[in-house]
Amino acid sequence: MNTKLISLILLSTGFIFTSISASKQNNQTTAKPENTLTGKWVRIGQTGPVAFEFTKNGWVESDFGNDQTVDVISAYELSGDTIRFTDKEGHMCEGTGLYKVYQTDYYVSFDLIDDNCGGRIKTTMGFWTRPDFNDFLETLGDEISETPEPELYLHRARIYLATGMLKPAKDDLDVYLLTDTLNARAYVNRAGTRFPFDLSGAISDCNKAISLNPNNLIAYFLRGLARYESGEQEQGCEDFSKAIELGFSVLRIAEQERCIDFWNKKD
Repeated sequence: MNTKLISLILLSTGFIFTSISASKQNNQTTAKPENTLTGKWVRIGQTGPVAFEFTKNGWVESDFGNDQTVDVISAYELSGDTIRFTDKEGHMCEGTGLYKVYQTDYYVSFDLIDDNCGGRIKTTMGFWTRPDFNDFLETLGDEISETPEPELYLHRARIYLATGMLKPAKDDLDVYLLTDTLNARAYVNRAGTRFPFDLSGAISDCNKAISLNPNNLIAYFLRGLARYESGEQEQGCEDFSKAIELGFSVLRIAEQERCIDFWNKKD
């Protein structure tokens, strides 16, 4: 199994949906360029904690260990609900990365639209939360105790996803999905929490997400992983191919060793 890509997905879960509405389906608001991103955001990434510090004048400092050091300085441009990153200093990626931005009071997510740099994808995409996320969790816990609204469970689940706590994230998603059965993104969030012990459950969640939104490229990717590891290698590679077609181009290189024979046969 490609451990780098699995870590990318399972520690972030739920990110790459360029065609999902940012309103009703996702229960969250679209980021506004002027003021929503400024400040520090944190998450647990593939190699541990990561922090982004956004400035008002269009710069973002990346700290790959959240240890108060700056590893990359990038320019960013917000246009509506999309953001473009261009690395300027440090361990840089060539070209630019384009992502869709979703944000609530509790988290922000960067969902891949177009980026050929695997390192930047692994660092950037997924859910992020503020450094005082424990305060958020406490507040949400209190609100859930008083009024257990489904959306509160979804918010808390995504903070758990941002901080790498997959078991409590799944528990909250289980509750949320009892009420909202039309949120494709939430099904993919839950699919990611099922690896590696419940591959059939992951496939089922991805099937549901794809039925709701056939363009969910991360649903195809996760289903491909689950199918491949369940012994359905050809079907898994077909899902990887579909994810590539929808825009997850880095998979063409990442999964080439495992899928090249199947892909050649298809061609």
